[in-house]
Amino acid sequence: MKTDLSRLRWKAFTLIELLVVIAIIALLLGILLPSLGRAREQARKIACLSNMRQMGVAVSAYLPDSDYRLPPSSCHCDDPNEHWLFILSRYTREQLLFQCPSDTGNDFVDWNKPVKDQKDARYSSYAVNALLDPVHYRYGARVNRYNNVNTIRRPMSCIWISEAPDTENFNLADHIHPETWEGSVEYARQFVAWDRHKETSNYLFADGHAERLAFEQTYQWPGTCYWYPEAAPKWPDIP
Repeated sequence: MKTDLSRLRWKAFTLIELLVVIAIIALLLGILLPSLGRAREQARKIACLSNMRQMGVAVSAYLPDSDYRLPPSSCHCDDPNEHWLFILSRYTREQLLFQCPSDTGNDFVDWNKPVKDQKDARYSSYAVNALLDPVHYRYGARVNRYNNVNTIRRPMSCIWISEAPDTENFNLADHIHPETWEGSVEYARQFVAWDRHKETSNYLFADGHAERLAFEQTYQWPGTCYWYPEAAPKWPDIP
């Protein structure tokens, strides 16, 4: 049986046709990949904000059991099992994420090993506002009155948890000290992952609600300050 060579030549792609197909595929990838990247980042934003909201649900359940005092950070507590994130984990059915999906760091504590031997590791992607800790030198007493949410001026305007950057400042630390920032936005940014979600990050307020904000919306002199429990949303000593 003879092969019809003309028919085989007719069915084959020419080099020009192959190049056209490749060019179309490359064009479609160029259009779709940025959209897919944005969709993935949006999903990470939502997952992180959802985690913050779960923390809010957990702290709302915890407060009645603690006389409305917030759980401690590692600042005055040596046992990691008594840190705020572990405590909140006991008050929610959803698993709380220690790592934000957009946090690319890989230096987190391995809880199956002794924590004291991991001095270059981080506890989590999140940090609490030390001004709301059970003890704080700013308020000059052994017990910080602002650790009780009922004494915070406006809990809905006072940040308790923020996202922490992947830096050595947070090696075996889970809290920040806004009182040291002295009104400098540039200095303060070292202690908050202010750009983790496209120039924004997520914050949990003392009343249990979560928001995604630009850092300057939380801390700007003169202007809004969501960090001081005795004054938020204003600055201390400003009526």
